[in-house]
Amino acid sequence: MLQVQRMGNINNAFGNMNANQGHDARLAINAIDFADVWRGAGTIVNQGLVRVDVQGRTAAGEQNLQVQINGVNGNSTVAAALIAESVQDASIEAQRVYAVRKIKDALFSSMNDNHIYRVTGTPT
Repeated sequence: MLQVQRMGNINNAFGNMNANQGHDARLAINAIDFADVWRGAGTIVNQGLVRVDVQGRTAAGEQNLQVQINGVNGNSTVAAALIAESVQDASIEAQRVYAVRKIKDALFSSMNDNHIYRVTGTPT
């Protein structure tokens, strides 16, 4: 079972998005697929005014995903999620779908309250 846990505030939060940025952020999050999450550092989705980046792994081995506003220097993050390596242990499609749904839930929650979310556990 996977758990989604609210953590602290996003350190480099962008602030309030306008309607177009919010629309593009929702589209970008929805475009994430399971394989995207486990790529190396870089942009995995680029949607209009925003992008979803893999920032790499934390010291604890969690994959760091961030939704960021394009063209902004400095505070550009509108959502952030840390994904435990165990979430990758999805052996069948239904588990991968479940894992991606939880990851998207974490990013949407983060976008709504400017907190970092952590996804842990094993997909079952």
